[in-house]
Amino acid sequence: MPHDAAAFAPIQAGAYDTGSKVVVKPEGYMLSPSQAPRNLAQRISDELLPRVSHPGQYVGLEHNARRKDIAAAEISIALCFPDAYSVGISHLGSQVLYHLLNDIPHVACDRAYCPLPDAEQAMRELGLGLFGWESRCHLRDFDVLGFSLSYELCATNVLTMLDLAGVPLHGRDRTWRDPLVIAGDALADTPEPLADFVDVFLAGDGEVSLPPLVELVRQAKLQGPQDRQDLLLHIAREVPAAYVPSLYEPYDVDDAAGLQPVRPVRPDVPATIVHAHLARLSDSPAMRRPLAPVAEAVHDRAVVEIMRGCPNACRFCQAGHTRLPVRLRGVDEVIDIARDAIDSTGYHELSLLSLSTSDYPRLGELIARLDAEFAPRRVSISLPSLRVGTALRDLPAATSTVRKGGLTIAAETASERLRRAIRKNITDQDMLEGVKAAYAAGWGKVKLYFMAGLPGETDADIDGIFELCMRLSRARLDVDGRKGAISASVSWLVPKPHTPMQWWAMREAEYFWSVRHRLRDLTRRSPVTVKLHHIERSLLEALLCRGDRRVGRVIEAAWRAGARLDAWDEHFKHELWQQALKQTGIDPAIYVHRPLPPGRPLPWTHILCPHGQQFLQEEFHRMQQELEKPEP
Repeated sequence: MPHDAAAFAPIQAGAYDTGSKVVVKPEGYMLSPSQAPRNLAQRISDELLPRVSHPGQYVGLEHNARRKDIAAAEISIALCFPDAYSVGISHLGSQVLYHLLNDIPHVACDRAYCPLPDAEQAMRELGLGLFGWESRCHLRDFDVLGFSLSYELCATNVLTMLDLAGVPLHGRDRTWRDPLVIAGDALADTPEPLADFVDVFLAGDGEVSLPPLVELVRQAKLQGPQDRQDLLLHIAREVPAAYVPSLYEPYDVDDAAGLQPVRPVRPDVPATIVHAHLARLSDSPAMRRPLAPVAEAVHDRAVVEIMRGCPNACRFCQAGHTRLPVRLRGVDEVIDIARDAIDSTGYHELSLLSLSTSDYPRLGELIARLDAEFAPRRVSISLPSLRVGTALRDLPAATSTVRKGGLTIAAETASERLRRAIRKNITDQDMLEGVKAAYAAGWGKVKLYFMAGLPGETDADIDGIFELCMRLSRARLDVDGRKGAISASVSWLVPKPHTPMQWWAMREAEYFWSVRHRLRDLTRRSPVTVKLHHIERSLLEALLCRGDRRVGRVIEAAWRAGARLDAWDEHFKHELWQQALKQTGIDPAIYVHRPLPPGRPLPWTHILCPHGQQFLQEEFHRMQQELEKPEP
């Protein structure tokens, strides 16, 4: 479908088409979804589904869906994942919150995903507002819409979903009868670019902050219509992890970058937002009966989160610095959850999820017990990227359930000097020994993840990516006389907020293009294949994560021009973002390509993550010192 703004006629806020007449919601509190038109489900089935390319994504008949009575609930919530169904149905965090909320007796929680462009166009032409997948009720009629913001390139999808739902895009335009729009996950730590569109951000673990927020909304609803801003003020005061953008204002700081931090507009609003975290991972709902998709999903398997947080604190990794402390499930608990998840879904693959599975302290024991439990049932175990070292070398070669088609290693850089600088504590020898052990244990292919654009990086470091891959390929010769197949995935460093690297500038696009051409030339006619990330999308990611509130104008302008599903190769249109930057007068270099002065407030420093700014500054200076050391 062409990216033509005219193709996306807006759904009228406050109204929806029932098929016979337009019903406008009266003044008062948010309507119960029981008042949604009864023929909406029929219209979706008869009119929408025949017009879309992947109708299975919209039927809402997933196995293990809760399907609580929306009309009988005191509070109705729609969890909105701002990407296509195939991505959102695989998102573990959304499933955790879905079950958590539905376990509360007076709450009914439904789900919604971002329609693909053909479905969006059909919905606009038919006058169908966005709906809950299970209830078939209009999203506008829910009390709360909750967005999981996992990655920056979902930003325009948030606007698509709000507009299709008939909810005003800007928080300032919403009234008491509109749903409360909340958001969490990774982008709640860098909320300013989306601040105009979200009523409340929840920083940290949603299991901690979401139930008290829902209770405050319930109490407010029982009291009847009142000033919406009073509810938002109450949430800001009572929920430490809640950031209410309308209660804060951007202000100018005299620094080289010109970024705008925020401050409260009144003295009874907290100046900082405290990151919420679970004391124990066992307090998070276990996915014993996960939603099983009825259409294609990016991860079609049972998932058990075995550990939250990472002990390595790599200096480039935002998740490693924000999802702390490290918490883990015991082996017995993991086995028990896995057994129930497989039994309730019929999956034949189980994935162990964490930021660094290799650092799970009893990984060998866990794998052995999973092997004993599931090998007779022909259920395979999928391991994510492994940190090379003793965990990989000691992985039992006889483990029959571990899928051995490919092994992934996050090397990050081929230079040991740069690895020390970013606190990636592995050596070339670690990788050679680990990969050789993997070849001997039955792995046939190796995939390595690298970054380019690190501070202090040279041409020799880029050449080293190819050279290291060749050494790892030849390591297989000692095992079976053949060279190993090596795949190198190279991404472009985005200096993320809440990390010691947040003060560095991102390299210019020209540098990344030169790296791209260099690696293409080196790997031609070799056993090494290289996959390089989209340069323009990485630069956009930097703008959206390092931006202040002014960047919201760029997001809206790009969306109104037709920007949709920017994380998808087939949908991303770089020219629309260039047009939006020109239209709004925003210079992306201010946010992306200029170093930031340590010690000054930034657009995200009011969000207090576990590692405070003082710690990050100390790590920043240590990294500078490491980069100044000569290669041994």
